[in-house]
Amino acid sequence: MNEQSVAVVSFIANLMPVYDGEHLEGAWCARSLEDGTLILPALEPSDEALENAFVRVRWQGAPERESVASGGYLATLAVVRYVQLHQAGQPSKRIAAELEHLAQHFTYKTGCSLYLPYERPGADLAGAVRGAVSRLGEGVVVNLLTKAAGF
Repeated sequence: MNEQSVAVVSFIANLMPVYDGEHLEGAWCARSLEDGTLILPALEPSDEALENAFVRVRWQGAPERESVASGGYLATLAVVRYVQLHQAGQPSKRIAAELEHLAQHFTYKTGCSLYLPYERPGADLAGAVRGAVSRLGEGVVVNLLTKAAGF
């Protein structure tokens, strides 16, 4: 079995109570406690599987409904669900910080990355822009930024 695939499955299995770990077919697997979907490590290590850490997914746990998916993409969905559950009602900064922490932890544990398509601007820049908008007004700040950018 592919070590990265095993690490991805192990990481997902620890996202309780969204997933739970169990032994099946001689491997540690992650079972969704929402719908019973089972995530297993990839069987055959191949060059492509090593790069992308593919995992096997048995939708609703049914062996006849097995497919192969990117471990990073599947872990992204699992982490987002986990953070939504654990940070419900919290300010967006706290939710973003928890998501960022888990993304870094995932990379450390697996060597893979979560798919987080948003750009994380520095807190200082965002705070400065917000402060300037509140003091000067949105139109003035937009004009200043477009002139600074050379437009």
